Amino acid sequence: MSGEHHTIELPSTLATTTPPHDLGTMEDPVPLLLGELTLPAERESVPRARRFSRSVTTASGIGHVADDAEVLVSELVTNAVRHAPIPGAALCLRLLRAGARLRVEVHDQSAAVPRTRQVDLMEETGRGWFLVAVMADRHGTDHTPSGKSVWCEVLAWPRDDHPGH
Repeated sequence: MSGEHHTIELPSTLATTTPPHDLGTMEDPVPLLLGELTLPAERESVPRARRFSRSVTTASGIGHVADDAEVLVSELVTNAVRHAPIPGAALCLRLLRAGARLRVEVHDQSAAVPRTRQVDLMEETGRGWFLVAVMADRHGTDHTPSGKSVWCEVLAWPRDDHPGH
């Protein structure tokens, strides 16, 4: 299943307080933060991010998407580490509940956005954004005052058609 991709410019005054764009319909609730982890842009951060993701998904009762979330986290964090403007710069991994979806965000200090490129199965690298596009229901990039947030979403919870009942 191929997701839709959007790049959106966020107003600098709202970037830290406004829920991320393209979370679905206006009826979707404000995203709920499930977990946040600050990491240095170093290779060693990738396995730490995967462990964090598995811990959060299990604790949130969505263990059925833990493997997919772990792959998505790994790809987004790896991309942020690989393209960090300064080695060791701070990255922020955030896992949120956005309605019925698990939203994975990686915030970094670079304004450069991921680009889809032709996948060469013989190459060792270059398939990350392709994997995200194939595995996620939605994915995209939000520009922020300090850089960007690269995100993706996967269906994780059944939609509650009667919230509060």
